[in-house]
Amino acid sequence: MNPFGSVNPETLLLGAAVLTPWLLLPLQILTRRAVSASLLPLAGVPALLVALLVPDGTQLSVTWLPAMIGLDSLGRAFLLPAAVVWVLGGWVASGLPAARAQPSAFAILWLLALAGNLLVILAQELLTFYSGFALMTVAALGLIVSERTAAARRAGQVYLAMLLIAEIALFATAVALTVATSGDTRFAAVSAVMTAPMLVLLLLAFGLKGGMPGLHGWLPIAHPVAPAPASAVLSGVMIKAGILGWLRLVVPDGAAFAPLLLPALLTLGLIGAGYAALRGLATTDPKVLLGWSSVSQMGLLTILAGLALSPDSHDAALAAIAVLVMHHGLAKAALFLGVGLLGTTVGVWRRRVWLGLWVPALALASAPMTGGLLVKTAIDHAAAAAGSGPVVMSLLFLTGVGSALLMLRLLWLTGTRRVAPRTEHNNVGAAVAWSLLLASVMVLPWSVMAGTPVSLAAASGSAQWLALVPIGAAVLIAHVGQRRWRRLVDESRWFDALISQLARTVTRQLAIAAVRIANHERRLHSWARIGRLAALMVLALIAATHL
Repeated sequence: MNPFGSVNPETLLLGAAVLTPWLLLPLQILTRRAVSASLLPLAGVPALLVALLVPDGTQLSVTWLPAMIGLDSLGRAFLLPAAVVWVLGGWVASGLPAARAQPSAFAILWLLALAGNLLVILAQELLTFYSGFALMTVAALGLIVSERTAAARRAGQVYLAMLLIAEIALFATAVALTVATSGDTRFAAVSAVMTAPMLVLLLLAFGLKGGMPGLHGWLPIAHPVAPAPASAVLSGVMIKAGILGWLRLVVPDGAAFAPLLLPALLTLGLIGAGYAALRGLATTDPKVLLGWSSVSQMGLLTILAGLALSPDSHDAALAAIAVLVMHHGLAKAALFLGVGLLGTTVGVWRRRVWLGLWVPALALASAPMTGGLLVKTAIDHAAAAAGSGPVVMSLLFLTGVGSALLMLRLLWLTGTRRVAPRTEHNNVGAAVAWSLLLASVMVLPWSVMAGTPVSLAAASGSAQWLALVPIGAAVLIAHVGQRRWRRLVDESRWFDALISQLARTVTRQLAIAAVRIANHERRLHSWARIGRLAALMVLALIAATHL
């Protein structure tokens, strides 16, 4: 009897996508260093073929294991950008000196993180999803601390503490859901028995993993210390596991929670997107800025997570999530890899890399004819479907201005700072892979959304012209701000000056509150505080599941 059920070319390719990272692991130990590094881009190729060729509904199960993997339309929306980033990011990583310093260790962690990420995306039941989630979390820790500096170890401690909370919360929920369904762990079955305490646990778990505003403490400090390829897959791919879990487990039967959760997530997302933009503008480190930019973008995903619960905006929110996942994943990976290449190139090569950074930067600023404009249009459609008023739409516009300001700040930092590269390493292969990723940023979102109402609306002349408004506002604000705060290059002084300006123009109480929030966030990075919070919160929530 065949233990894999019915086998055809599609299921074979699906199985190859999941197994390839595991099959390549022994080769990292047995092969020479150059060969070991060159295997990284190959690991994601079967997954890319699955995203392009395998039809929806294809499933693969093992009779002697509870695991079930498959591909549906939701999984494809996450798999395609993830596979592109893993393949091209692995290609860039294989050519960078930072990734070659300890090739076997880095490659093993890379492959384990890829294996976990593929399980999360292709899982068709809860236990497979949890296994991938846990594997990806542990492997990501190794990638963050792979350079073994003091800052990397500190960031790894914070990441480990916060993600342990996520692991415990998700494990507790998985156990409770499995008991409630008498062992039926299919997503449809567990979603149908969701209770409010379980929902709180999942919100905590997925919010921590996805860097949701308020639960984002690890994200801005992990990116600066990780190698650029690791930051690319962390921010471009792995933090999307949270929203995917939310869509799999909560949204299908989550309409009953919409009256409470929708306004809460909408408010949290809007505040978080604006706060992260302010914090990102205050930094002088490009990778820290990109980390805060990711927190801001996760604020938009938080908004859409709430809108997806409402029957009125469900379909529009899912479409917006799909295009945002692809757009942000590709653009943010391209930016992290580009910043990494800036640190290893000199002369005309460095100038070309900086010019290439404009492509994903303009995309994240929602410039005309970019994937960012598709995202903006899709979010506007989802908000309108939910009946959002002018206040919400105005705040969404301000988040667009904030994103444009962040990208202008990034281009200024990378274009004006003359930091000597660690090594002179103008790698042609890495440049080619990065160029292909830049092309994906420009082409893939529009290709996938071609013919949809969102793409037709975004392609209209009025939408193209209106896309220039937030960018123009950002340029004006940057010009005025650059003249006013030209000499304040230190991060803390810059932020203090910004808060002082807010105090004069809004209210002193608002500024004091913002400073207290920032200081409180820094104190939360203490390992002892995180441990106490983790123990109290998780024990309380686990107890609540039995009430």
